[in-house]
Amino acid sequence: MDAVMPGMTPGEEIDVVVALDMSGSISDRQAKAFLGEIAGMMDAFDVYKVHVFCFDTEIYNPQDFNSENMDTIDSYEPQGGGGTDFDCIFDYLKEIGNVPKRLIVFTDGYPCGSWGDADYCDTTWIIHGDPDPHPPFGQFALYDEKG
Repeated sequence: MDAVMPGMTPGEEIDVVVALDMSGSISDRQAKAFLGEIAGMMDAFDVYKVHVFCFDTEIYNPQDFNSENMDTIDSYEPQGGGGTDFDCIFDYLKEIGNVPKRLIVFTDGYPCGSWGDADYCDTTWIIHGDPDPHPPFGQFALYDEKG
């Protein structure tokens, strides 16, 4: 997915949050592919900070990566397996006091309820599996696995 997210320019320092949907409908193989995409997106930037976590109806394994340690993202352990609650993403970010410049959510786009807080931050949905998604806010891109 050779894409530059809206509002990001190669060469500038960026600070983003990435949430990985690890509900029961997402396989570990898909999660590892999502992690590879994060590293690929960050390759376009010289200096960056990325706060990564998994979610289903709760938040799991929050970790920070940056331009100095992104090569360790391969060892990140995806966790989850329940339903899909986008509200928990925004509740978590509010709890830790993080209003990201951009929130990137890798998901299959099938929440159990709400899509979350539309007014909290700029959000980009990377949607796998739903060929015709309709997130109620933010931008979205379809994620097609290669091969």
